[in-house]
Amino acid sequence: MPTLLSQTAIAELINDVLKGSRAALRGMTAKQRLARTRWTATVGGIFGGGVLGTLLLVPLGTGRALLVIAAAVLLLAVVGMIAPPGETEPVLGRP
Repeated sequence: MPTLLSQTAIAELINDVLKGSRAALRGMTAKQRLARTRWTATVGGIFGGGVLGTLLLVPLGTGRALLVIAAAVLLLAVVGMIAPPGETEPVLGRP
């Protein structure tokens, strides 16, 4: 993930948390709650990716760790191609 996006997500999440208390969560609009959820997921993903990357690199080394990651991506791609698409609701204005 580009550094600018990472920094933006972390800064926005910290700003949002410092600006409002837990009571403010109840007064948030759905759009604001979605934004906070996205920022939290992004920051959690950055942290989780760093931890998983470290856990792979330390015992396996760089080459093997990259092979494990490539195999996982390939497996997810195959599952995504084989799995039937989920039900989608039509969007207004779209055919």
